[in-house]
Amino acid sequence: MQKERFTASILRGHKSCAVEVPFDPERRWKIAPQKIRAGRNGHPVEAMLNGIPFDGAVVPGSKKFFLEIDDELLDAAKVGAGDEVAISIEPRKLLPVAAAPKRGVKNALDRVRAICFALDDVTEKLAWGAPTFRVHGKLFVMYVDNHHGDGRLALWANAPAGAQDALVRSNPEAFFVPPYVGKGGWVGIRLDCGLDWKEIASLVAEAHRATASKSSKGKRRRG
Repeated sequence: MQKERFTASILRGHKSCAVEVPFDPERRWKIAPQKIRAGRNGHPVEAMLNGIPFDGAVVPGSKKFFLEIDDELLDAAKVGAGDEVAISIEPRKLLPVAAAPKRGVKNALDRVRAICFALDDVTEKLAWGAPTFRVHGKLFVMYVDNHHGDGRLALWANAPAGAQDALVRSNPEAFFVPPYVGKGGWVGIRLDCGLDWKEIASLVAEAHRATASKSSKGKRRRG
């Protein structure tokens, strides 16, 4: 199915940003809406904003259709509300989510919190609808549950230079390149495929050290 391309202005809603889609996806693609999340149907799509790929969803509203845009994507593209952007979209199938949690998933967020708060100067902040963990105010780990229907329960974590490639090559089932932050060397760490929690804790500690080190260097330069 052919990609649809158009330009649109970024609109700021009461919860998030979006761009108006100039057609009805059901009529254009002959595909019925799917359940995107609780109480919300729409069309999952593979999309690009100013050349940056992301997985998103087109949802109806006020007899129009809108492509939802996360703040993290706006940051990556260096754009904001009111800016005109180039968009391309095509239908995407939602990955099936396991009916029952796999080994190690139960209380995953509580375990992640325990790992993070055992480290120095850590704070938690809800951002982009997900729990994030920061050292000296700088993000080092993000807890992500089924991001745009990708079917993963995972962490996105800062990583030392070269670690992303080494981890993904060694175990592509457990590690992946996350969207947006992956180009900066961050690594996706799956919590739903039986990865040992000691290894997860070690990777979180590395993310903390890498971020704290950059933060300290920045403070010394400013001083």
